[in-house]
Amino acid sequence: MAWLNSPAVQLGFSLIFLWIIYRFVTKKNSQSNKGDMRLPPGPRPWPLVGNLHLLGSLPHKSLAELANKYGPIMFLRLGSVPTVVASSPAMAKEFLKTHDLIFANRPPSAMGKYLAYESRDVGQAPYGEYWRQMRKLCKNELLTAKRTESFRWVREEEVRAMVRSLWEESEKGVRCVDLRKPISSLTLNIICRMFGGKSYSDHELGGRKWFLQMVAEIMHLSGVIVLGDFIPSLAFLDWRGYCRRMQAVNKVFDEFFDKLIDEHVERRRSKKSDDPDIVDVLLDMAESETAEIQVSRIHIKAIIMDMLSAGVEASATTIEWAMTEILINPQVMARAQQEIELEVGTDRIVTESDLVNLDYLRCVVKETFRLHPPAPLLVPHESMQGCNVGGYYVPPKPRLLVNVWAIGRDESVWEDPLEFKPERFIGSIIDVKGHHFELLSFGTGRRQCPGIAMGVSIVHFVVAQLIHCFHWSVEGDLDRDEVFGLNLPRKFPIFALPSWRFTTNEPP
Repeated sequence: MAWLNSPAVQLGFSLIFLWIIYRFVTKKNSQSNKGDMRLPPGPRPWPLVGNLHLLGSLPHKSLAELANKYGPIMFLRLGSVPTVVASSPAMAKEFLKTHDLIFANRPPSAMGKYLAYESRDVGQAPYGEYWRQMRKLCKNELLTAKRTESFRWVREEEVRAMVRSLWEESEKGVRCVDLRKPISSLTLNIICRMFGGKSYSDHELGGRKWFLQMVAEIMHLSGVIVLGDFIPSLAFLDWRGYCRRMQAVNKVFDEFFDKLIDEHVERRRSKKSDDPDIVDVLLDMAESETAEIQVSRIHIKAIIMDMLSAGVEASATTIEWAMTEILINPQVMARAQQEIELEVGTDRIVTESDLVNLDYLRCVVKETFRLHPPAPLLVPHESMQGCNVGGYYVPPKPRLLVNVWAIGRDESVWEDPLEFKPERFIGSIIDVKGHHFELLSFGTGRRQCPGIAMGVSIVHFVVAQLIHCFHWSVEGDLDRDEVFGLNLPRKFPIFALPSWRFTTNEPP
């Protein structure tokens, strides 16, 4: 009977056992559907994998195609995990407003375990007292309007440095500039100065290009399909090595965060900083005996990880998509440049105080968020109890995916949805702050991204500066190919030719 100990035989028995469970569950659900608890429609699942095979390399697009067949609310089985997908503003409102509390939880995941310090960050923490305290910390201490405004000089200084760098490149006669490099480097410098108090040299980062690739790796791995998340019994397989990659990238940033915190602790021993950054604020709370929220080193690391990944990669990706659409649609560039010239002139660069008067620029950014949302499926939610939504019963514990990418292309909501037309937002009250379910770029409700004000301000400011200081052109056609992750970066960088537009011969 030694053959029973064979790994292949044991795997076979495991698969048979899972098949029996699958048949029992699907039969039970089928019987439930005959009563009042009717599940939303959806494709018939396969044994073991459920509907995982239908997601493809770009799940947001695959789910949008399925929604065209099954409707704006669907029920899928991703492995053994029941999943509900909302693909219309009305359904998004039902889940994220009417039933916001029920769907305020986060499902456990390899990403939360390996990249978010056992889900100790704000984005992945399960709903409960811990999450409420961390959310309160971010909203009331770290990402307030006052604190965001206090870092305005940092943003303006770094953007000015980026403009000069691009001007120097153009003066050297460089044919084309890879826009991804200066944009990513800019957002990295801004975020690092906000939480770390300084821009880090290439040496301190172990190489700037490599470090930015590691930040991009976080966002990519945060959106991949980890087999163990959906078929726990097969977690040991670590399909495509995603868990190993998560552990490797976490080790890189954990060492960086330790050095960052140690530098702050040593600096505070010698002399308290006159210009405290976000790590200083967190250390103040960690050292306070009266602080309402107790903060430890691991909490500081988790918060910095959130800021680094979302603040650097998500902002840079959105700016790159905005420039993509502006280059594909030169009439948009011309109109935006004209608006900025009327407000600012051509003898100085844009400041953040100018942005309030640039209505068309805000329309350009909204249209970018509509077509290229930073998180196409948002971060997955999980229900805490059963409820009725859209005439269907949603049982406890399924995951919720809100396909904001599909909502942004819904022809029943938007005229010419595939066209980049900023004019559609002129005179419109629709914004990206979560009040309008046609445009949920940052989510809404309890689990909305707390860094929305900072992210939007960076995107507006950088796009304004790039098109005001330079006229951009590309040779040949520019594609819109994507790479799926938690966000949707361009598959290939933009290579464009900048031409200086100011009356002065160099940046003022």
